Amino acid sequence: MCLKIDTFVIANKQVDNIAKNSVGVVKALNGNFAMVLFIGVNEIKKMRYEDLESIDIYKTGKGFDVKICNICHILKNTSSFEVNQTDAKGNKTTRPSCRECRKQIDGIKLSAAEKKRMDKLAPPKGSVFTCPICEKRSIVGITANLVRDHNHETGEGREWICDSCNTGLGRFKDNPKFLEKVIEYLRQYEK
Repeated sequence: MCLKIDTFVIANKQVDNIAKNSVGVVKALNGNFAMVLFIGVNEIKKMRYEDLESIDIYKTGKGFDVKICNICHILKNTSSFEVNQTDAKGNKTTRPSCRECRKQIDGIKLSAAEKKRMDKLAPPKGSVFTCPICEKRSIVGITANLVRDHNHETGEGREWICDSCNTGLGRFKDNPKFLEKVIEYLRQYEK
């Protein structure tokens, strides 16, 4: 195998904490070894050439049999990813993260009792709702979908919020540290 700097590779077997099929990029070459940054664990490992296979990252994902999880960065069969949506042409698209990683992302789900409790607090369909996060006003069920927000670590319900804010919280992993970084970033570019 001819490896070069910046070639994408997978580990063809488990090596220490690097799982089989973990995706990495070659950062340096030295004799029979490559220094590889494994993206999912954010670690550079000294790997023997025979423990690596080069991959074409452009032949993964939609339309291919394999896909790289955007969390663990392990190359997996597309069957390891849940169907998320159907596109305009009727093609199924899968979630960017594998089922295993989704379990960690989704955390503890709302219990039936907690859903029931929150449903009693739900704004009635057709009423005007103001999201407690973005303060956007909408007509419930007409101009916005509302969702039960909950703590993914405890499963405890918080409030009803608009689906856009719920998606935003999820993108930032419900982590105040990331949201503070967003604020810093925006302030850096304020005029």
